[in-house]
Order: sequence, then structure tokens, then C-alpha cells
Amino acid sequence: MVPAPTMVASTIILSDLHLGRTTRAAVSPESIAALCEPFDRVVLNGDVYEAHHPALRERGAEAWHTLKDKLMAAGCELIPIAGNHDAKAFDRRDLFLEEGLVWVTHGDVLDERIAPWSLSSKRMAQAWEKAAAQMPIHRRVSREGQLEIARLAGFAEWDLGPKDRVPPAGGTSLRKAMRDPGRLISVLRYWKECPDRALRFANTSGVQAPILVLGHSHNAGRWRRENRTILNTGAFGFPGSPYAVVLDDRGLALQAVERTDQGYQLAEKPYWLDAWDAIRAQASSD
Repeated sequence: MVPAPTMVASTIILSDLHLGRTTRAAVSPESIAALCEPFDRVVLNGDVYEAHHPALRERGAEAWHTLKDKLMAAGCELIPIAGNHDAKAFDRRDLFLEEGLVWVTHGDVLDERIAPWSLSSKRMAQAWEKAAAQMPIHRRVSREGQLEIARLAGFAEWDLGPKDRVPPAGGTSLRKAMRDPGRLISVLRYWKECPDRALRFANTSGVQAPILVLGHSHNAGRWRRENRTILNTGAFGFPGSPYAVVLDDRGLALQAVERTDQGYQLAEKPYWLDAWDAIRAQASSD
């Protein structure tokens, strides 16, 4: 049985800020800092900034450093997790919280194409196959090995030519996909399959956490699969809305992030909330 967490550091988990874009991203690092400063711990779950895009990298890195400096000055513990857009910027690929009750990862590990809607999805699938073939079998089937394979496969998107790249002005691969019937089907299929893929990955890679927190798909929501709760925090870009996972002594919540004249605030009423006792009961039923 997983022991009960005693004092939980107040924690906010966000994903897919996409800092560096001029549109379809968080409005500013200052606005994100203001949202996060009341918390003891801030987890940024991948695609924090556009490190993979040559025309956006410098602006994105500057925004990231502004955000980091403000949060550190506020005394927040800051934990960035790498996504496919910033896989070379951050080393951490996943995170366990509260004695293993909560597992956080970006979500690019759930499909060998990394982002099925991307123009480079086939290239990333080939890179996945190559990386897997070069890895010893005992590591290839481990959680750490799968996350490393996904990281290496995602690098194929960093090498796109100018014609294949999303324009620096601020479009997104998902937005392009919505205009292409074939790629739109890929997006919708991925959204439908994502909870089951997350469950399968957890079951086959030794992740025992009853709560799985993802980003990447830009499709916020909550799903129940077997004895797991799967949460997705959406994105600050097209096509969805941003959500936050919030942890404190009361339990764990999924809350909408609302845009205001001043920046962002959490919705007063959570979209979903569960107490630690209920979450521990999920864990003990494994």
C-alpha cells in the first residue's frame, strides 16, 4: 500500500506554454509567473519554449529565462520536464510526486510518430525504430529507455527544412493538420486513443501511480481507465484551452486556466477534484 503523503507542497502543473511564438502561446512569461508564484512548486510539463524552431529559439529561450528568474525569486521550486519541442533544453523526462501517487510526463512517448499530425511524423517514426534497434533490449523495454527513444525520435522534427516548418509568425502543426483531412483524422484518432495508450504504457513500464498527468496532445480532459485517472492539461496554443493540475493538502484537482486583462487565473471551481484518501484507495487496489 502506498503511504499517505503528510504535508503536500502546494504544486501547479502546466504544459505546452510554447514560449517564443508570437501567437498560439502563453501571452508572456510574466503572466505565467504571476499565475504560479503562489505555489511552492511549479512543474512545467514539456514544450515550455520553442527550442526546436531556429527562428523562435532565441526569443523562446529569453522568455524561459525570464520565467525561471521570476519563479526562483519568488521562492518556487521549479521543475521543467522535456517535451519534443524542448528535448535538448531539459534533461528530465518524467517525474513522480507524493510517494509515487502521481506520475507526470509530457506524452510524446505514447506514439512512435511522436506527433502523428506533424509533417515529420514518418521521419520521427523511422528515428524511433533506429533508436530502439540500437538500444539493448533490457533498456529498450524499460520506462527510462522508452522515454529516451522518444526523445531521440523527436529530434527528427528539429531538422525540418524551411518548407516544412511552421511559420515563425505563430501557426502550429496541429493547426495545419486541421486543414488537411488526412492529418485531421490522425489528430482525432490520437485524441481518442491517448488515454488507452497512457494506460498501456503505465502497465508495461512499471508505473504504479493511480494518477497519470500528460500534456502534448493539446486536448485537455480527464479519463478513467481501469484503476487509473488520466489527466491532460491541454495547451496555451491551438486548438484547446490550458488547464492546470493543482496539488495541495486537500487533494488533487484539474482546473481551467482563465485569461484575464491582467494575465491568467485559475477557475474558482475545479473541473475535477479528488481527495488523497480516494487517490490512495486507487493505489491500494492495484
